[in-house]
Amino acid sequence: MTHKTNKTRSFRPSPALVISCLALFLALTGSAFAVGIAKNSVRSAQIVDGTVRTLDLRDNAVNAPKIAANAVGSEEIAENAVESPEVALDSLTNQDLGAASVASSEVADQALSASDLGSDSVAASELGTVTVRTNATTIAKDANGSVSVNCAAGEQVLGGGGQPSHFGTEMTSSRPSGNGWLYQAQNKTGGTETITAFALCLSN
Repeated sequence: MTHKTNKTRSFRPSPALVISCLALFLALTGSAFAVGIAKNSVRSAQIVDGTVRTLDLRDNAVNAPKIAANAVGSEEIAENAVESPEVALDSLTNQDLGAASVASSEVADQALSASDLGSDSVAASELGTVTVRTNATTIAKDANGSVSVNCAAGEQVLGGGGQPSHFGTEMTSSRPSGNGWLYQAQNKTGGTETITAFALCLSN
């Protein structure tokens, strides 16, 4: 007599099947978790320090009101990111400027005074052309006379003086006059005398 024996085969899922099922589970439960989070329910208290990265922020999400005072140092600022419109008036001092960072193009006309210049910081090479302007006149004997000379348009008087053509003519005044120089003298030579005024003029 023949007896039939029923054999039960055990089923072992393959590693690929296990991974597929796990991925499907995570995808389904992840969506469920996301659906379960109310809008605006995640705030600073629920975020661990240091876990939010740059790639987690949308473009332009962080603006000035969200940045604490003095929280941004030079290492957080990209090169050439700060221009004149971003700098408050009178907010920079010498300590904020790099060596040779300010050139002529950054300085407004007439913006510097003597107090802004260091000792011996201006040499002849920093000046424009200096031109000597002259003018002469004659004085009769025993008379007083004056002569003046002006710098040309676009020039600034630096100094000046005057000179008679012979000894015996005495200077009575030598001083700046407008954008030029005035020279005055008294003729005691006994004859007609010539006096000349000089002005040192710097081109702007």
